[in-house]
Amino acid sequence: MLTTITFDWGDTLATNFSMPYLATQRAAFGRLAEDLAAAGAKPRADFVTNALAALAVEWHRSIDVLRNPEHREFDCAALFTGLIAEAGPGDPVAIQAARDRCEDRLTDTIFPFSEAIPTLAALKARGYRIGILSHVPWPGPACRRWFVRHGLAPFIDFYSLSCEIGWIKPSLHHYQDTARQAGCAPAQILHVGDHPLRDVRGGKAFGFATCLRRTERIYAEEDLDTCGPDFEILHLSELLTRLP
Repeated sequence: MLTTITFDWGDTLATNFSMPYLATQRAAFGRLAEDLAAAGAKPRADFVTNALAALAVEWHRSIDVLRNPEHREFDCAALFTGLIAEAGPGDPVAIQAARDRCEDRLTDTIFPFSEAIPTLAALKARGYRIGILSHVPWPGPACRRWFVRHGLAPFIDFYSLSCEIGWIKPSLHHYQDTARQAGCAPAQILHVGDHPLRDVRGGKAFGFATCLRRTERIYAEEDLDTCGPDFEILHLSELLTRLP
């Protein structure tokens, strides 16, 4: 019997594909440089360029299965700490506030689908434990603040985020962490996600039941057709008719 439902984040609970990531990063790091200077630090003139380049290198390496066959997540929090440290000392309270603003702006590149809260609320009311099982590099506290800002946090029992455990789906380590936090057998967990490998094949390999939220023009149709979920949906609200 299913007791727990876990959700991928981007393109499952919220928009993700084709969102303005680079423009948002440029704006966020530009504001961070200004805030660091106001806090007494001395960011270099090329602060934004260096931040964008460093983030791009780590991101592309992490998602390249040839360069990262073990699916290890990079340490984005450490990267941000290093970038800020290079700007030199300043008022620590103001610097932390500047960092939080930067991270919040980066996570707000995505926005929840309108049906996310009603669906989560209805599933929670039926007695299911709800978890987030997501490949996301942004620091964990910033991710949790996103769920608070957008009203989803009251329905979430636990978060299994690649940024915190150091492994990315389809690594079994990521699913192991989820099952540990859920406190039940893998077969009692339904994972809902849009990625044919990270969400469906990875979840099945660890013994989860899986649901594919079908998308178009993100992944190859053949991969979507052959990944073999227990069932698929087009909209989150369909879960309410598929589950007791």
